[in-house]
This record gives sequence, C-alpha cells and structure tokens, in this order.
Amino acid sequence: MLLRTILAFMILVILVHLGLVYTGIEENLNGLTRGIYGLGRLIEIPAEVVIDALPTSAEQRQTIETSGLYFIGLAAAGGYFILFLLLGVGRR
Repeated sequence: MLLRTILAFMILVILVHLGLVYTGIEENLNGLTRGIYGLGRLIEIPAEVVIDALPTSAEQRQTIETSGLYFIGLAAAGGYFILFLLLGVGRR
C-alpha cells in the first residue's frame, strides 16, 4: 500500500513538473517550484536512460530530441503508472 502511494505521488510530481514547464513558470520563482523542478528531473532520470538505450533511427532520435522533456516525462509517468498497476494486481 505504501509503495502504491509513493508511486502515485511520483506520477503527480512528474505531471506537475510538465505542467509548470508547459505554462512557462520559472524554476526560481519560489522554493516550491524549485523543489518540483528538481524532484521532477530526478524522478525522470530512469526513463531518460532507458530511452537513450533504445535503438532508434535518425528520424526517431530527432523526434525525441525536439519533444525531449515532454516525451521523457510522459514515458516516465507511464512507466510508473504500469508499476502502480502491477503492484495492485491480485489484491482484493
């Protein structure tokens, strides 16, 4: 139960981080935004490593680079959501 709560919090932080970037809110606005930006980047590192390790064509690599933050952020949120679902399988 605790792991599922932590994963839900991580997904929320990633989505808030992407929302702040999308709306153009500066990282150094206050302590809360600094914390969300920092934690968001930290949580997204595993997804970035996995995406960089994938064999991609030049066209796919260019697409990933142009939409980099959003692609990596949504991939990270999706990966953590899959883990969230897998931790709940078999519970009743």
